Amino acid sequence: MAGFTISGQVLFGINNIYSVAADGGERQCRIKGKVLRGEQERYNPIAVGDFVELEPDPIDPGVGWIVGRRPRSSSLSRWNKKRRAVQILSANADQLACVTSSLAPPFRPRFLDRLLVSAGAGSLEPFIVLNKCDLGLEESTRIRIEAYRSAGYQVVECSAVSGQGLERLESLLAGKLSVFAGQSGVGKSSLLNRLNPGLKLPVGELSSKFDRGVHTTSFARLLRLRGGCAVVDTPGVREFEVAGIRPEELWGYFPEFVEPAARCAYPACRHREEPGCAVRQEAESGRIHADRYESYLRIYEGLQEFYRDFYGPAHS
Repeated sequence: MAGFTISGQVLFGINNIYSVAADGGERQCRIKGKVLRGEQERYNPIAVGDFVELEPDPIDPGVGWIVGRRPRSSSLSRWNKKRRAVQILSANADQLACVTSSLAPPFRPRFLDRLLVSAGAGSLEPFIVLNKCDLGLEESTRIRIEAYRSAGYQVVECSAVSGQGLERLESLLAGKLSVFAGQSGVGKSSLLNRLNPGLKLPVGELSSKFDRGVHTTSFARLLRLRGGCAVVDTPGVREFEVAGIRPEELWGYFPEFVEPAARCAYPACRHREEPGCAVRQEAESGRIHADRYESYLRIYEGLQEFYRDFYGPAHS
């Protein structure tokens, strides 16, 4: 019947065809006409986790047409430089599991910092999952992990191989929709397989030449797990560019900056080269980890580039 709609949630999408859980089953759906015409600046107007309204196909019960999208409570997004557009990786999740590895591939704290900022920007509660701890932990990594804990982030040290830390990880996931995100090869799929063996997600080996992961998850998908929880398993990426916040807002997404920022000489201090900057003084003294401060400076520059590319030079 024309105009009759039902509600559903997007499980995954490939080539503008979306699998939507609705009315007790799954339907393969496309966007109808130009109902999301205001989303041209987005790489993808519909993302995994979106709640949508769809018109069922009157002939085929497994098909539908997306005619609307409900407002998002949260999102994880990044700046897709190649397409010059904001890419939404997931929507309406509760938290972000920022998955990294102690070794193989090497621990990349600056990649992790970008994920943590993006979580805050998208109204997601982040926590850090340090996988492959069975391979050992270098002292420099241990120091960085303690800096994250001091800043207030939860850290789960675990291993998909030995089972270390998986009980705690499972407790953090319970009853929530969580996004798993991280660079290629850190073991997101391996962790999910260990938590739910029936998933049988493909896992890959590291490139021996570059000591980095190869892509095994090619698109984001929402998976229902035991214990009443669900996860969005996102493809591993090698680079992650922050989008959606102004450069001058960035300091607020570094928790350890908040207290010293109140002591800066200038209320509008951007914590870069301004005189009397208490944040920079804390970094120089070692009370803020120097590499965290360097991450801040690099993300700041990336956001300036994002605004120049996205909105034009007048907005950078």
